[in-house]
Amino acid sequence: MSQVKSYPLPSWARFYFYGMHGLLDEIVFTALFDFILKPEGNWMLKGYSTIFSFFIYGSCSFFVEQIYRYCVKHDYTIKHRLPIYILFIYVWEFTCGLVLRYFDACSWDYSHYRFNIMGLITLEYIPGWLFLCLWQDLVFYYLLSLRINLLFALPDSKIKS
Repeated sequence: MSQVKSYPLPSWARFYFYGMHGLLDEIVFTALFDFILKPEGNWMLKGYSTIFSFFIYGSCSFFVEQIYRYCVKHDYTIKHRLPIYILFIYVWEFTCGLVLRYFDACSWDYSHYRFNIMGLITLEYIPGWLFLCLWQDLVFYYLLSLRINLLFALPDSKIKS
């Protein structure tokens, strides 16, 4: 006799998804940003990132997922969740940037933006972060609702080996 058991998507799988999603978002963003704003354009649509971004986005999104769970459990609406997400993202980006800068490995510098803090974060990106937080909220809902069904063979005392 066998029985199907259902499990939530494992934490490591969600972390992996968040890291890869963030890495892809950054590559697409930098390609389009350069295409639109550089005088010579970026006709090859080359984007760029760093492997550190996988871990930064993966861990940040994983922690924001925990915030999402708490907020949903306590009936926070999306308009209340978004500022919390944005604040956490900026603190995370700033902290990761400080650590990477210490090791001379920080791949971004926002010093040329008007509303930057130590070149590590810039408030000009708030509209983009708002859009991504709305998207991420939907992704959290979806990934946390996924179930993995596994078929397990239960021991049958009548079968002899």
